[in-house]
Amino acid sequence: MSPARAILRRAAGLDIFWNLGKDAPARSSVAKVPPTQPGRGSMPKVVQRRAARHGSVSVWTLALLCAALALLAVAPGVQARTTRASKPVHSAKAQKVDTTPADAPVQRFMSLLARKNVSQSQLQKIEDQLEQARKIQPDGLQGAKASFFLARVREELARKSDQKADWSKAAEAFGEYLTKFPKHVLAPDALVRRGTIRLTQLANPEGAQTDFQTVLRDHPRSSRVATARKLSRQAAKALVAPKTPAKPDKPEPAAEPARPRGAGDKALLLDIRPKNHGTASRVVLDLDQSVRFKYQLLESSAGKNEHNRVYVDLLATRLGATIEEDTHLGGGLLKSIRASQRGADTVRVVFDFADLKDYKIQTLDNPFRIVLDAFAGPNFKASAKDQAKDQAKAAEKAPEPVTFAEPSASRKRMAADLVEQLGLSVRTIMIDAGHGGKDPGAQGYGLREKDVNLRMALTLGKTLKSRGFKVIYTRTTDVFLPLEERTALANAKKADLFLSVHCNAHTDPGMSGLETYSLNLARTPDAVRVAARENAVSDRNISDLQMILTDLMLTSKIKESVDLAHGVHRKGLANLRRVWAVSDHGNREAPFYVLMGAKMPSALLEIGYITNKTEAARLNNDAYLRTLSRGIADGVLGYKAQIERFASKR
Repeated sequence: MSPARAILRRAAGLDIFWNLGKDAPARSSVAKVPPTQPGRGSMPKVVQRRAARHGSVSVWTLALLCAALALLAVAPGVQARTTRASKPVHSAKAQKVDTTPADAPVQRFMSLLARKNVSQSQLQKIEDQLEQARKIQPDGLQGAKASFFLARVREELARKSDQKADWSKAAEAFGEYLTKFPKHVLAPDALVRRGTIRLTQLANPEGAQTDFQTVLRDHPRSSRVATARKLSRQAAKALVAPKTPAKPDKPEPAAEPARPRGAGDKALLLDIRPKNHGTASRVVLDLDQSVRFKYQLLESSAGKNEHNRVYVDLLATRLGATIEEDTHLGGGLLKSIRASQRGADTVRVVFDFADLKDYKIQTLDNPFRIVLDAFAGPNFKASAKDQAKDQAKAAEKAPEPVTFAEPSASRKRMAADLVEQLGLSVRTIMIDAGHGGKDPGAQGYGLREKDVNLRMALTLGKTLKSRGFKVIYTRTTDVFLPLEERTALANAKKADLFLSVHCNAHTDPGMSGLETYSLNLARTPDAVRVAARENAVSDRNISDLQMILTDLMLTSKIKESVDLAHGVHRKGLANLRRVWAVSDHGNREAPFYVLMGAKMPSALLEIGYITNKTEAARLNNDAYLRTLSRGIADGVLGYKAQIERFASKR
């Protein structure tokens, strides 16, 4: 009991009643207390007698009562103040967080940007602080933050001074950030800012165009894509301007540059990339947006009954300033390219070939491009100079070209394209390790798909070599290779089979197992999902891709690819199941970019789900990869025996 309450109880006479109870003699019955007499301040007689025994209580009682009441009045306020005073201590502890050297100057810089008037000295102070923060933590996310905002501060300083030297300093700061952190989340913004400085302040439209195109190519999902595309068109105009001769008597119209752009603006042909690969050629047309186009096969310019010329008309398109109007390529299959602006709305690109047997055209997205694949006729032979050039450009030493005996007349009449294509056998196999370089593929449990794919490709190649096959690879290191170039390499090297190795992924971490794909129209939602992920396009774009595929199916090795996919899947799964429990998702068909244009049977192998914990551990296990590769090799041998039996029966 608190002292105040004890005093109060004593003052009220409670202790007296308590003592009365203790001092009273023990009796069988309790004596009744006489009722109080009417009147103020009267007390029971027994209390009066007890009070008389202890002395007068009136003065002391009043004094004690007053003291107790005073203590009770003061105590709640003291307790409340004590409680309130203790709260900030706990609050301060709760608010204490770790900070990094770059946080404070970045916050000050962001608050300064909200003001109308910012002094140069304020910006310079923050510049010094960020420079120091970058020295303390040069790497990681904090280093990236310090580097980016240091460049931003210098950009604001240049805007205040409007001096070329300061603009150059800001551009260099963005360059340092981009060199060290090219994949950071703020990289697209840095590219757009540096490109804008180059275009508007440093008279460097070439460098600006490089920055804007990097955003479109490497960061297609960034919020800065629309701005980069718009500025890229402005840079293209700036590149055109110096090359256009002045005509004082007939000045150029100035209305078009000033015209605001809308949804119907023309596309821009940015680049033409040709490659001759022996008896095959590939040309890629890079554009800044998707376009409608038409194409046609023409007779040669010599007037002979030869169709060795193809033209492509790009509708609602303008010719880029860096495009050469006439390009000669030497002694390869593709001899020359001519590009011209036909009127205000159409760009025509004409391709002249030495001996054209067949060609295919397809489109790819992210960024948009048109791909033309051409294949030589039987009379074409690449020049020695052209062959030497191709070998010098090869990323790795390829085996000697496989030569096939000329089929007899009866064989030429065979309906089966398989035997004619393979020369009755399978000798050379190209293995494609999916993704690579800046494209990591799927990721899960510390693994990157591009790394697993490469390990599996090299393991499979070693196994196939031990079975007597010649093996070539699309890549043997961690490099980026566009999808359209992979089958082009297989065609150029005259591979007999093409196998593309990938890992699967799913939002459900419980999903696991093997599946093998061949090129065809997607027939299930899962096939559409996988094709969209591997092609790096949205699901709705798969419908566009399937329309393109219908034009290719007449000459693609659809049936042969299905047989190959069934063989390698069945044998690979059986070999794995000797050791591990593996789910079977079977054989499927889908329109994969990486398989399009292949002149040989091809299959895409999804060797496991990298997003499944158990399967990710297996994919990181060399024993698992070797076991699977032996099964795939058994499947290839079975397919080889199958077509040889088929050929012998004919």
